[in-house]
Amino acid sequence: MKQDFLNYIKKEFDFSDEEMTQFEKACIMPLKKSIRVNTNKISIEDFKKTALKNNWQLTETSLWSNTFYIDRFDDLDTALWNTQEHQKGYFYVQELAASSSPYYMSGDKVDHSQYVILDMSASPGGKTTQLSEYYPDSIIVANEINKERFKWLFFNLDRMWVLNVVCTNYDGRFFKETPELFDKVLLDAPCSWEWTAYKTDDSLKYRNIKNIKSISKLQLSLIDSAVKTLKVWWELVYSTCTLNKLENEWVVEAILERYKDSLEIIPDYIRSWPHITHTWWFFVAKIKKIKSIVEQEKKAIYSRNSMFDVKMEKKNRFSQVNKDVVQNYEKLSSKDTKIIEKYIDDNYNFQIQSKKFYRYKDDIFITDMDISDLRKKLFMYKIGVNIWKYKNNEFVPSDYLESLR
Repeated sequence: MKQDFLNYIKKEFDFSDEEMTQFEKACIMPLKKSIRVNTNKISIEDFKKTALKNNWQLTETSLWSNTFYIDRFDDLDTALWNTQEHQKGYFYVQELAASSSPYYMSGDKVDHSQYVILDMSASPGGKTTQLSEYYPDSIIVANEINKERFKWLFFNLDRMWVLNVVCTNYDGRFFKETPELFDKVLLDAPCSWEWTAYKTDDSLKYRNIKNIKSISKLQLSLIDSAVKTLKVWWELVYSTCTLNKLENEWVVEAILERYKDSLEIIPDYIRSWPHITHTWWFFVAKIKKIKSIVEQEKKAIYSRNSMFDVKMEKKNRFSQVNKDVVQNYEKLSSKDTKIIEKYIDDNYNFQIQSKKFYRYKDDIFITDMDISDLRKKLFMYKIGVNIWKYKNNEFVPSDYLESLR
């Protein structure tokens, strides 16, 4: 392992020689395979029965009740993500520490309040699908800047039957233009990916402080956007899969200092260490917004500029928010909705009440959320689950709908 990285860890965290030895050994040890059972598709008890039938051994973890370590004793030539149970969406293969940010956001409690929640950097969807279980009656906005990564995000959302998620494609810094829109924000920030040293030393080959400082500047701009789009009295969770303080404490402390009258940290920082928790290294912080940043910035503008300049500033900044966004999606006609509702009632083990249908080209999507207000503010690339295609004047059910039989 790269020596300057080890020197950094020893110095910054005041590790003894003995603890550094433990840290180095832990970094080359294989991690236990962990999964999260998807209660949108199967109960914990039914999954345990399935696991027993497949000769899978499940062991409880230190996090929420849906998460297990898994050992398999049969069919080892089949990768876990290629098993029939995974394809049906019964579970998500998720490293334990990587599931910790939604865990700490929710306090490990299912909340049936109707929030609007932003997952600012969502792909491939592990945390998004986890949020959908913790907040089943909320709208989750899964944002991903890279359209190439949509493939895996869409696949996981559909596979796991997540009806309360819509997908957007913005640079995360855009959301500062939608002030105080979200009740909760999860920013699992892009980072230097130090955790991949578990897999290969090559991950640290190009590691240097200059690159890390550049990444931390991006992270600060993203968390700045996150706190601006967060409503007052609500919470932001910031996380990374790195250990260095420049991408973690430095970013959090910098945003707290920037808006010291508006934000407060919810103690304490949470760190996952390979030699202590036997997981990836991971960092989580929770921040509460106690005063409007928008109002502060308006006052600052008034103090610096003339009345004319203030009006122009407000017009330019909020014009995109106040103008309704034109969508590619359209609500399905009443006639076609009735056809689909009857077919689902007749053929699937699924409650169709209170569901809404949208159409994009030949694809039909289902959601159980009222997204009419949100559709005016954000351009959506996906709404709910893709259940149908309309081909040759006929509806053809998708594999995701078929998995409910």
